[in-house]
Amino acid sequence: MPIRMCAYGFSCASMMMAPGLTAEDCPNKNICGTIRQLTEEDRVELHYARIENNVRTIDTIITNRRDAALYLLSTRACPQTPASLGVTATLARLCSTLSLIEETIAQLSSEDSYIAPIGVEAHRYLVKRPYGIYQYNKLTSREAIFPPQEREAESVRRGSLAMQPTQEESVKVIHLSSDYDSRNFEGRAGIERRNRLLAIDTALNAAEALLNRAIEAAANPPVNEVVAEKIARIPLEDGV
Repeated sequence: MPIRMCAYGFSCASMMMAPGLTAEDCPNKNICGTIRQLTEEDRVELHYARIENNVRTIDTIITNRRDAALYLLSTRACPQTPASLGVTATLARLCSTLSLIEETIAQLSSEDSYIAPIGVEAHRYLVKRPYGIYQYNKLTSREAIFPPQEREAESVRRGSLAMQPTQEESVKVIHLSSDYDSRNFEGRAGIERRNRLLAIDTALNAAEALLNRAIEAAANPPVNEVVAEKIARIPLEDGV
C-alpha cells in the first residue's frame, strides 16, 4: 500500500520532530490539503514541534498561504543566505580592497611628494656646446601653466625680453637638469604618481558603474513582478 504523503509537501517527521511519522498520523493531515485554497486573508492553524531543554513540545502557529509556503521552503528547500552564496565574503574582500586603495592613495599623495598635473610630461633633450654634447631634461605642459622662473619674471619687469609683456606670463617648460639630478628624478616620479592615481580613478569609476548597474538590476523591477511575468511566459510541456 503506498505511503500517504503530506498534501502540501511538508516533511511530517521533521515538522513534528518524530522520525517515521507519516501524513496519515500527522496532526496536520486535515489542514495541509486546504492551504492551496486559502485566500490572501484566510488563516489556518498548523501544529509543529520544538525542542526546549531536551523536551519535545507541540505548538501551533496561525499562518496564511504565503507564510506556509515560506515555511515549507525554509525547512525543505535548502534555504541560502548571502553568506552561504559567497556574497558576504565578496563584500568583505571589496571593503578590504577599498581600504588598500585608500592606503595606496595616501602613500602616493604624501605631503613630501610631488604629483604632476594632467598633460605634463618629462622629456630628454640634447644641448650642443663647444666642449661636447650634453643630455638634459625638462618638464613640459601642453598649456602654459607653470609660473615663470624668477629671473625670467625679473627680465620681463625690466623690459629686457623682446615682447616686454606687462605682467608675468606662465610658461610651458621647467628645466630639470641632468638625468640623475633630483629635480629630474622627482619630476618624473611625480608623473608616475599621477599616472598611478589616474589608473586608480579609472578603475574606481568602472567599478562604480558596474556596481550601480548591479544595484539597479537587483532592485528594479520588484522580484514578485519579475517572477509573475516569468511564470506567465513558461511554455506548457508536452502532455500537460
